[in-house]
Amino acid sequence: MKKLILVFLILFLFQGCSWQEYFAISNQTKTDIIIEYEIELPKSRFAIFDDRLTVYKTSSSGEIDWNDVHEPSDEDSASLSFKIILPPNQALIIGHLSNDNYKKHDQYFINGRSFNLKKLIIKKGTTTLQITPENFDDYFVKKKGIIGLKIKEDQ
Repeated sequence: MKKLILVFLILFLFQGCSWQEYFAISNQTKTDIIIEYEIELPKSRFAIFDDRLTVYKTSSSGEIDWNDVHEPSDEDSASLSFKIILPPNQALIIGHLSNDNYKKHDQYFINGRSFNLKKLIIKKGTTTLQITPENFDDYFVKKKGIIGLKIKEDQ
């Protein structure tokens, strides 16, 4: 009887367990950066990258302050293309992955998720960074549930 109660208790505790991994671009420079990206809608799967844009304040080390949220202005009028001017010390969340661990862009995702980013362009002054699904993992690094790219002064 005690074992049965223990099993039910463990099942009950894990029933509410869920986690998110966020895809973020943070501006750790002293000037605005421009982020342009395009997504596609998967035909029969759920999108990792969507049109819900959220910006958060970041600390000097680039950590996201989840309590200091802002709504960015999308300068692109197309429904699947975005152009955001990201001020210093802020991070733009461009997507999320629920209850799965991100390893690489072409992995198998549970829950019917699809890596639907077509292209990403980041402009800092005269420097332009172009990211595609094929080179995405060269730029974005996973740390503590954030798959992030930190734009710094020396990049």
